[in-house]
Amino acid sequence: MRVVMSVTVKQHYGVLRRWGALVIASVVMAVLSGCDWQTTSWQTASTDPPGNGETCTVANGTGTLGSTNVTNVVITCSANTYSVGGTIDGLNASGLILVDNGEDATTISANATQFTMNTGVTYGAMYDVTVQTQPAGLVCTVSDGSGTVGAGNVSSVSISCVPNFTLLYSFQGGTGDAADPYHCLIQASDGNLYGTTLEGGSSNGGAIFEITPSGDESVFYAFATMPWACMTQVSTGDFYGTTASGGANGRGTFFEISPSGTGTVLYSFPAGGSDPYTGLIQANDGNFYGTTGANGRDDDGTVFELTPGGDYSVLHTFPKTTSTDGQIPYAGLIQGSDGNFYGTTYQGGANDDGTVFEVTPSGTETVLYSFAGGSDGEHPYAGVIQGSDGNFYGTTYQGGANDDGTVYEVTPSGTETVLYAFAGGGGDGANPEAGLTQGSDGNFYGATYLGGANDDGTVFEVTPSGTETVLHTFTGGSSDGANPSANLVQGSDGNLYGTTYLGGTNNYGTVFEIIPP
Repeated sequence: MRVVMSVTVKQHYGVLRRWGALVIASVVMAVLSGCDWQTTSWQTASTDPPGNGETCTVANGTGTLGSTNVTNVVITCSANTYSVGGTIDGLNASGLILVDNGEDATTISANATQFTMNTGVTYGAMYDVTVQTQPAGLVCTVSDGSGTVGAGNVSSVSISCVPNFTLLYSFQGGTGDAADPYHCLIQASDGNLYGTTLEGGSSNGGAIFEITPSGDESVFYAFATMPWACMTQVSTGDFYGTTASGGANGRGTFFEISPSGTGTVLYSFPAGGSDPYTGLIQANDGNFYGTTGANGRDDDGTVFELTPGGDYSVLHTFPKTTSTDGQIPYAGLIQGSDGNFYGTTYQGGANDDGTVFEVTPSGTETVLYSFAGGSDGEHPYAGVIQGSDGNFYGTTYQGGANDDGTVYEVTPSGTETVLYAFAGGGGDGANPEAGLTQGSDGNFYGATYLGGANDDGTVFEVTPSGTETVLHTFTGGSSDGANPSANLVQGSDGNLYGTTYLGGTNNYGTVFEIIPP
């Protein structure tokens, strides 16, 4: 006679699966004697499916075969768990934290060359290793960090760490090179970076320098008078900017320089007026707009308009006498998405701690916010930028919880929030003269003039929610810069570029590169 044995197969999560290579063996021996029969013992066994990363177990797999079918044998298969890890190169600092699928935070020690995540991943599941926290002074990137776990440990993830800071160039000073860069860089249409210095050049009156992203520098144009501002490049390739002195009246100029380096003075600011200490923007009407603010005889600064041909008009005059209006705008303007112009004044306002203001193209000025000092910011050197959310962001030189300056946000309706108050000392920056740059990642980047371990300034990152990270602490001397005063610019390669006023080989300032986290 034939006796039938039934086996139930289960996969993990209780789902019936295709048997594939699962081997089930049964042994039934019957000894017949006439019409009588008897059975011996029987059992079932399983062999794990080869190469599919599962382990199978048998329940109720042994017994004595009786006169009925056996139906209670159960085979359960579950996925195996495997480790995820790999190799690390260049990790010479502590602080690296990795996560897998946004969880399982694993801290990696300095100088480690291999790593394994804290928690394994089951066969068939996805893994995705990313950097949650960068180590101090390094940027670590992940290669081959995601995939599906097979039937074995994952050891192919690669972490490579490189310094986040590079000193690209140290100025040499004298008549053969530039010296003391105080204002920001721009990346021109040729991919190179251009900036101005307060000294150096053939007349030692300041210069425009050109530097490639790899650090090759040359003097592009030498001034007889001091350029105390950033430049603007227009669609023709020409550069436009201002000097804070010189010209027909000794009170500064509006200049144009061709891509070949030929300079032309388009306008000389009037005698008795305020000197232009900031750069220009070209607005959507094709004209240039900027501010003056060096304590003129009859005013405490202006907002002005200049046509490309040099026609000059004043849109707004900041009053010399105390009022609720601002006084002394050290920063330039931006044109907002609404077409109006926005900027800051160092003093004035309701508390004489400076303002954020708006000026329409027709010259109507409104104080959006008056800084209050104390826990609020005070005395902004830098202007504002308009963030991707439409609000305005900037820094103040002083004020905040520690009186070391702040990062602030102002809505178009004038509501202000202090996002971060600098703490100074060895662990944080202090007194930012530079403004902010919003990176492609949505975070804000800037520099402080002071603070850090040697009080030579820092480069920092602040998230829109106000979390700050010091990316670099300047140490001065021949191998590092000191005292950055200019805004950073994000290059087409995604890296950040900036200058320091001092430091470097001859203490004439530097150009540096920062890789953002």
